[in-house]
Amino acid sequence: MVTSGSTDVPSRPGGKAARTRRLLQRCTLDVIAETGEFTGEVVAERAGVSTATFYAHFATKDHAIEACLAVCFEEYEERMRRVESIEHLLDAGLEATLAAIVTTITRLNEEYRALLRLARARIQASHLLRDQSRSEEHRAFAATLRFVQLGQAAGRIRAGDPEVLTATMRTVVEGLDSWTIRAHPGVAEREVPELLSRYLSPPAP
Repeated sequence: MVTSGSTDVPSRPGGKAARTRRLLQRCTLDVIAETGEFTGEVVAERAGVSTATFYAHFATKDHAIEACLAVCFEEYEERMRRVESIEHLLDAGLEATLAAIVTTITRLNEEYRALLRLARARIQASHLLRDQSRSEEHRAFAATLRFVQLGQAAGRIRAGDPEVLTATMRTVVEGLDSWTIRAHPGVAEREVPELLSRYLSPPAP
């Protein structure tokens, strides 16, 4: 299987090439987490393969960053599905659900901080990373929009243009990776969920 935007060698799912690619992804993530950067040579040595093998899977460093971001985005999608859902909203209530969403995003930002910082430094110069980022933003917006629409239908989120409510919510949560949030943990723990809850809650009867 060939990953979009890369020049990876075709491989069967679970085949040797696929296993090598996953190993290189993991080693690249580990090196970035430790040093904030990476080279094909260092990752290949960590993985116990040749540098040529690294570049057979990832034609450029941007292709390797793209592959690592795909791991991050898959993890984001899986974790967010558990909390950004109508089931969680109905079971736990709006503010608790928003707190779970904020906590999930904050933890992922922390776990992948070095990778996200490296990707941001490259994004303006890389069509590949820019396209990947836009695609992920659209996917995340669509997931939040569905959450808002279902919450409105259930009477747990106030009436209003769901796209505007979604855009506001996404603007707030996308700021959770800022230095200000990291320097003041209570903002993410208490203030942001409470702020969003007041914004999204239906008026009291």
